[in-house]
Amino acid sequence: MNLFEGVRIALESLRSHKLRTFLTLLGNIVGTMSVIAVVSLINGVDIYARQEVLDEGSNVFTISRINFFEILTDMDAFLESLNNPDIELSDRDFLRQKMTTAKHVGAAVDSRGTLRAGSKKYQSVSIRGRTEDYSAMEDLPLYVGRHLTRHDEMTSAQVAVLGWDVAQDLFPAAADPTGRTIKIEDRHFKVVGVVQDKGTMMGNNRNEFSIVPITTWLKMYGSHRSIEIKIAAEDVSLVNECKDEATFLMRLRHKLRPKEDDDFGVVTRDELLSIWGGVSKSIYAALVPLVGISLVVGGIVLMNIMLVSVTERTREIGIRKAVGAKRMSIMWQFLVESVTLSIVGGILGVTIGLGLAGLIAALSPLPFAFAWWAPVVGLVVTFIIGMVFGTYPAWKAAGLDPVEALRFE
Repeated sequence: MNLFEGVRIALESLRSHKLRTFLTLLGNIVGTMSVIAVVSLINGVDIYARQEVLDEGSNVFTISRINFFEILTDMDAFLESLNNPDIELSDRDFLRQKMTTAKHVGAAVDSRGTLRAGSKKYQSVSIRGRTEDYSAMEDLPLYVGRHLTRHDEMTSAQVAVLGWDVAQDLFPAAADPTGRTIKIEDRHFKVVGVVQDKGTMMGNNRNEFSIVPITTWLKMYGSHRSIEIKIAAEDVSLVNECKDEATFLMRLRHKLRPKEDDDFGVVTRDELLSIWGGVSKSIYAALVPLVGISLVVGGIVLMNIMLVSVTERTREIGIRKAVGAKRMSIMWQFLVESVTLSIVGGILGVTIGLGLAGLIAALSPLPFAFAWWAPVVGLVVTFIIGMVFGTYPAWKAAGLDPVEALRFE
């Protein structure tokens, strides 16, 4: 009964002192809102990054001119790698001929451009140059038509496989856009396939792309561009062995001496996930305590308001003590009021924080994902703040002398 009575008094205080209540809860609302928004956005980026890696398959790794993740792990090595030679299509052909542990050896290169079909156009499309085995290493199920073939690559055919949204926007009335013509960089391409709707992953549209033969891409944008080599091991258990074989053959092809460093980068799925895991942990470690400072400020404000409440209700406390209320009962009442006020601020902060994260995701490229544990942690923290910062005012109220309290005007 004391618990419910304390909650009732706290809620009555919320209604009767609206401005003071708002100022009391503001710190808790802002702090909890910031924590929830930051956690939701970081969680969204984390899920998106992991999904992008998983889409390539657990047995796929990449060889590229530069390992950009060395920016995070070894800046000196990254700066030195800027002088590495380009990875060429001939490097992929060499590996394809020599490797024994690889199931597929493909190549990839990307750019962005505008696609046109008649009077319609689709801007900022990812134009992906791929070898014929890309469909075996990427999650790209077809809606209609076919994927690129070896013949398309060998003949530098001007054919394209479109993402779902690109096909729908350029050919809204066509149930089957295959056979239609589009223009990429003022070149005519025949649509040979459309990939199924892959939806939006954490705010990022995964349907805005066009895939063309890599040889065609290199003719359009210049053969001097460095490419990436995508290698799929025969089995997940052979990834490390396959990686070692590819590294050895690349060193052999680039005529590197035994003591010379690799002049290319090799990145596996596990390395990507490990690097990203470290980055996300660092972001959590830096941002969450930072925005948590406002929760402490909110706790201080709460303590000050509760002290004011004790002063305002000194006579009430004196009457309750005079009729037999125990010290612990008085202390319990003010603690319950403090915790109730703090949790109300936490609930409002959680609600606003989730809405803010969703709004940021809608208006920016940042993805958003609900983390079920974040509101729980937010409410537990506000509960603890209510207990910690409400203890002193409650102790002060419980320690009032009933005679002096009754004299208070």
